[in-house]
Amino acid sequence: MQLISKMNRNSQNLIKRRETKVQDTQNFYKLVAMHQDKIAESSFAQTQQSGPQYMRMHNYKNIQYTADLGVGQPGNTFKVVLDTGSANLWIDSTRCQEEGCMRHKQYNHEDSQSFLPLNQELNVEFGSGDLKGVVNADTVYFGEVTLPRQNLAEITSENGAIFRDLDFDGILGLAYPKMAPKNFNPVFDNLMDQRVLERNQFSFYFAKDANDIAHSEFTLGGYNPAHVDGDIHYHDVIDKYYWMIKADNILVDNKDIGLCNGSCRLIVDTGTSIMSGPFDDLGTLLRTLNVKSHCHEINTLPTITFKIDDVDYTLEPEEYVKPTNFDAAQLTEVNEGDDLQALIEVNNWDCIAAFMPLDIQQPQGPAWILGDVFLRKYYSIYDRDNDQVGFAKAKK
Repeated sequence: MQLISKMNRNSQNLIKRRETKVQDTQNFYKLVAMHQDKIAESSFAQTQQSGPQYMRMHNYKNIQYTADLGVGQPGNTFKVVLDTGSANLWIDSTRCQEEGCMRHKQYNHEDSQSFLPLNQELNVEFGSGDLKGVVNADTVYFGEVTLPRQNLAEITSENGAIFRDLDFDGILGLAYPKMAPKNFNPVFDNLMDQRVLERNQFSFYFAKDANDIAHSEFTLGGYNPAHVDGDIHYHDVIDKYYWMIKADNILVDNKDIGLCNGSCRLIVDTGTSIMSGPFDDLGTLLRTLNVKSHCHEINTLPTITFKIDDVDYTLEPEEYVKPTNFDAAQLTEVNEGDDLQALIEVNNWDCIAAFMPLDIQQPQGPAWILGDVFLRKYYSIYDRDNDQVGFAKAKK
């Protein structure tokens, strides 16, 4: 996950790789055994299967998309980023008294009758900051599904402007359980264990208009055909850690400029606002694009095509170029009919390609990240039954 709040030239120079560290404070399995009696209670089991559930997502300026998650009781809801690039559930909590934490809604486990203490310390470094917390368990309410004894990390400290300034109270990781430390059970794996879904799938539709706060959608247990324009193409996951697939090539105006040597890895990450690539390869791409010299003529820039299993997924320049220098107050005065490209051409604002350098270490890297810039154009389906990612042209 890399939420990017503001892009500028300097932001393309430095980024930290993601690391996960866990410190034991008690024997995890001994604590689980202590709660076996409560876990076995019939009230904690949900066995009825449900069809696809369509859940509205909140769009915050095309920077982040969040959904509501109940913790402790159904009405105690938090805005969480649904992040296919991480695996843990993080919730802002009253354990954190820092200013950034207190700007958001905070979870208080003392108010929950279903709280289970595990007291496992968890520290995770993201590309945009780091979080510290204590892992415990509680009942969570996700759509129409109730998930008892769900592992969650109560945030005790956070570092990074992203966590402080943006409009979300937590992160719900949807990556593979291999990424979750110490056998902590991710939310979707808990769903799979309880067999509450007819299909172990989920999918995303991200609204393209930054002012469209009502139409982004997460589908739990399948996908929504209403948002699919044309055929769906499925691609095998090649490493069950991230949602990682293999690209045949990455082309610029249908030309091979050496970005993939035979093939390259792609991570599909709904928690990353833009895109990323290995430092050296991204440098080649940015020099070829030369975006900053064409801010007043976006149409002359080339297309970028990700060729995956002989299927072309193309981004047009107006989809991967973003402005950097503008007065936000001035933006509100622009008529609703004016699009991004027209604004740049009229005002001759500086602009930037929506990519950041990120050297992901082996064994998962090197890899490119397909973030929300890509996923706004292409509806995405994540299939744990078959370990595949599906893409289709998105339709509002």
